[in-house]
Amino acid sequence: MMKPCYMQKFLTICMAVLVLMACKSKKKDLSGNEPVDINDFIAFFRELPLPYEIADTQISRKLPDSLLISTKVLSQFVPDTVYGKDYGKNTHPLFYALGKIQVEKNETYLLVKAATPSRQVAYVLCFDQDKNFRASMPLVKNNADRRKRITGSIDKRYVINTSETYKGPQGESFYKLNAYVYNSAGVFTHIKIESNEPVVPKEVYNPIDTFSRKHKWSGDYVQDKKNFVSVRDGETAKKLLFFVHFERKNDCSGELKGEAILVKPDIAQYRQVGDPCVLQLAFSGNKVTISEIGACGNYRGIKCIFEGAYTKKKEAAKPKVKVSGKN
Repeated sequence: MMKPCYMQKFLTICMAVLVLMACKSKKKDLSGNEPVDINDFIAFFRELPLPYEIADTQISRKLPDSLLISTKVLSQFVPDTVYGKDYGKNTHPLFYALGKIQVEKNETYLLVKAATPSRQVAYVLCFDQDKNFRASMPLVKNNADRRKRITGSIDKRYVINTSETYKGPQGESFYKLNAYVYNSAGVFTHIKIESNEPVVPKEVYNPIDTFSRKHKWSGDYVQDKKNFVSVRDGETAKKLLFFVHFERKNDCSGELKGEAILVKPDIAQYRQVGDPCVLQLAFSGNKVTISEIGACGNYRGIKCIFEGAYTKKKEAAKPKVKVSGKN
């Protein structure tokens, strides 16, 4: 039988161990301005089961103050560029700890909510195995359009998905999904885009559209909006800047921007050292004919080439400025 003095010592040791364990298990308050350790910061977040999903309706809900993280504490480990695009310099959101997902012997994902009365955003913060901040991305934002449903999720393979579903004008169901993974380079890589949305044709951007067009051959030569050649003034009278874009019915397209030299008064050629592509522009009256003299496969599909005649488009007449007579 244990003697009373030994029993008292044993109970004292047990109580000390219990108190120590209680102190260690108690989460540190992160809502103040006192510096905290990275271990306390990560320990503050509760574990989240996988797969995890959060919708735009959930992100809008008010969270308890016990999950608050002060801006000063957050800034010890996370740069303000994470949320700067969503909140201006004069906007001060509140931050809440949503939870964490830890990859064994590897990175840790922390989910943080930033909130103002009008905007709420959930972010994924990634810390490496040494607990250094490496990358971030928005997971889901509040959505004022009730016709749409926006969600963010993380599956059991640690793939991050953002999705949007909505109804079309005829009641059709449309969706758009993007998938990302964290890689060893310390960034989130976009690995998949999936959608059944109707394709809306976009107008082709002309990078030299606003350049000077005083040269004899400068102007826009077109077949239609998807097939055209733009020619603009070069540095000298023997140089021309050009931009060619074409799209064929067999899903083959090509695009090339460069500088062509006039080898004859009405013929200009594009040639670059180390580039096998040689493109010829032959001018005649109000037309230009494109011919691929060298192999320009780097600028087009394999089933088509740069070729064809294009007609010069008339420039819009400049409005006349009326000059009032003298009194």
